[in-house]
Amino acid sequence: MKKITKVFAASVVLASLFVSCATTKTVDESAPEKTEKTAKAEKKAETEEKKTAKAEKSKKSEKPAKEKKSKAKKVKFDQAAYDKAYEAGDYATCIGMLNGKGNKTDLIRDELDADMLTYFSADYTGAGKAFLETYNKMQQVSSEMNAGDVINAAMTAEKNVTYSGAEYERYLAWSMRLASALSTNQIDVANGIMKDYIGTFMDEIQALRAKNQELENGSAAALDGDSFKQAVKVLESFSINLGIGDMLDLVPPKSNQKYEYSPFFSYLGTVAYAANNDFDHAKDFASTYKVNNNLVNEVINVPKGKGHLEVITLTGTIGKREDSNLKQVAVNVPNLPKPIYTKVSYPVFKGENHKIDSVKVSLSDGTSKTINLNKEYIEDFDKAVKIDVAQKARPAAQRSIFRNVIKNSASIAGLIAANEGLKKASANPLTQKAAQIAFDKAYDPIVAAIIDLEKADTRQGEYFPNKASVAGFSVAPGTYSVTIEYMYGGTVVETKTIDNVVVNEGKVSVAVSSCEK
Repeated sequence: MKKITKVFAASVVLASLFVSCATTKTVDESAPEKTEKTAKAEKKAETEEKKTAKAEKSKKSEKPAKEKKSKAKKVKFDQAAYDKAYEAGDYATCIGMLNGKGNKTDLIRDELDADMLTYFSADYTGAGKAFLETYNKMQQVSSEMNAGDVINAAMTAEKNVTYSGAEYERYLAWSMRLASALSTNQIDVANGIMKDYIGTFMDEIQALRAKNQELENGSAAALDGDSFKQAVKVLESFSINLGIGDMLDLVPPKSNQKYEYSPFFSYLGTVAYAANNDFDHAKDFASTYKVNNNLVNEVINVPKGKGHLEVITLTGTIGKREDSNLKQVAVNVPNLPKPIYTKVSYPVFKGENHKIDSVKVSLSDGTSKTINLNKEYIEDFDKAVKIDVAQKARPAAQRSIFRNVIKNSASIAGLIAANEGLKKASANPLTQKAAQIAFDKAYDPIVAAIIDLEKADTRQGEYFPNKASVAGFSVAPGTYSVTIEYMYGGTVVETKTIDNVVVNEGKVSVAVSSCEK
């Protein structure tokens, strides 16, 4: 009984040893640097903007983030009803259910989905406002996080950490703000978004990268910390080997991949400048942020006597992540009739079975272009998820091992206590059965909990597009109808039409379409 008491006491000590890990902040300087030309142009633009700041504020249709993002009523979430509503295109019901979930740790994740559903509903002004509000919340949550808080929350379960949005989701939130503004020809709003981008967004992204590095370092430090080492010693004192060496072998290597910047946002920024007749900024922005020249050559150099129309298409939904689901490992504990189990979990990329592989864009003058999405696209957002998963896998696996040690040390104490009771009752047939039942009742839920609760964090915004693509047309000035055919294997999946698109000589017009199938 003395040994049992020791295990219980040690478990309490272990649970109280979660500490913040001091780390050195580093800033990822991988984002493209501003050229001298860009810096001068932006300084000049900033001076002009200060003179007209009040006028600009009154013109912008996007209001501060205090506004409510959706008028949808809160509805109790029911997965079956939600799936049915989504398949039927009843996005208002879906938004209401997402608003009604009330899970604070998942709030931003749910809001990202609600924002995209608002966009799918063709409420582009509402979507633009909603994405701005969600982005501001992402920044707030990130600024309040520290390594100690994240590690402590993750010690019980990864999803206990408040979701703050991945880096690519920050870019996508801004991209969808731009897409929303361009969809309704709100060029002044798009221009305002670009001013904010130059003024604040890149600084915030750099700060986010430094914060993420701090959190990653904290996860690694946890395995070298006193609490982890003490947990191992406690287990070893009872001749218990959890196979920590084998578990460490399952930890993925550190990823050197980086989501340096979003090609889609860089493209949209170039188009937004051009649509505002600011071709100098458009050219310099495209050069600085490495926009494919084939995509924007005629956007920044409209042929003489022509106007230019960019038809932007967003197709499918982004690939997903899932639990690594590594095999359960049985650990035999001396004096226990049954083994306990460990499991190391971290996120891996799952992907999606995408249902659109090409897009045909036709204008009412008879001209058309077909885009092969396997080769021609602005950005494949599945790649962004893969990079994010690779970056998060290693620290998640390290925290998983930490949890295994802490959970098993506490669980073993309970099982040994139950087994001691079983042994003492073995001489009496009447009490032995009751003791056996008591042991089984203690064993089954403990072992099940270790496996069931050991899950990777697979949260993400699920309705962002899979791919963004564009068909550009330099045409005679006039008014056009645009037909977009979304196809798979040559078969049309869905057709959408945008009427009354005006193209003026020497200027850039934009039409945006999406198909979330």
